[in-house]
Amino acid sequence: MKERVDALVGDDLRAIEAEIARALDSPVGLIQKMGGYIASAGGKRLRPILLLLAARLAGHRGARGIRLGCVVELLHTATLIHDDVIDQAPLRRGRPSANARWGDDASVLVGDHLYSKSFAMLVHDNDRGVMETLARATVSMTEAEVFQLERKRDGVTTEADYLRIITQKTASFISACCRIGGLLGRLAGEQLEALTRYGLDVGVAFQISDDALDFIADQDRFGKAIGADLREGKRTLPLIAMLDRADPDERARVRAALEDGTLSPSAIEEIRRLVLKHAGVEYALDRAHAYARAAKADLAPFPASEERETLALVAEFVVDRDR
Repeated sequence: MKERVDALVGDDLRAIEAEIARALDSPVGLIQKMGGYIASAGGKRLRPILLLLAARLAGHRGARGIRLGCVVELLHTATLIHDDVIDQAPLRRGRPSANARWGDDASVLVGDHLYSKSFAMLVHDNDRGVMETLARATVSMTEAEVFQLERKRDGVTTEADYLRIITQKTASFISACCRIGGLLGRLAGEQLEALTRYGLDVGVAFQISDDALDFIADQDRFGKAIGADLREGKRTLPLIAMLDRADPDERARVRAALEDGTLSPSAIEEIRRLVLKHAGVEYALDRAHAYARAAKADLAPFPASEERETLALVAEFVVDRDR
């Protein structure tokens, strides 16, 4: 998969990395330092990859894809920085998070700077359709963050709540990236809506798989500790499925531990054991695979091509990543 993506859009991805480095350049020392640290952490660059592949599928090649790929990655990075502050996450991609190194105040401000920088670049690009697409996505994401906090404080998150949160928080932005690629190629009608749906389904599949990995992944490969979502108070699909299937005594113990607010390592391990016992991970991954299949079906309005085949492979990859 990596080789195929590199062959299609590798040069543009490398140009995006250079554009990100330029965007992070600042006369303010702390912005320069934190920006360099964040950029050097790398990451999957899934969002710019999807934007570029969608643009290629739509027949577009050019500098705007590189600039807008930088915009969406800066926006994504800003959301990660703010998420880590909210969650008090100690790690990001296997090393100390920005807030762990520089504090919450600096992290919030630099995250705000990245938001501002990305929207300044967006204004410079001056495409109303692209701006409207990203504006809708960012409104959806922030609404989902508040709804997730509301559910966390209430102590109850249903599967429907969970799907709403990840659809608005993760999938809406990935969908926006795919739609922007289509807009770059001047798609309209059925094909533009198909790319938009593809991004939404891929985004849901990606997030469900990501949440399942929290219970089974190798920390060295995955970049965060097992049970990190539990420590941060997140009620994800494997946990929700386990609570639906557990016996009353198990359910009561888990809910008491979650309500306590400070989970010990032994409590986290006990919850993880119950999630595995009641096949919560398998249930979540089955749902993720269903969304990945839907994403591949979304590509039907497009003729066969290397770009379409690669997008179909991305849908499979986001679920079947190396654990």
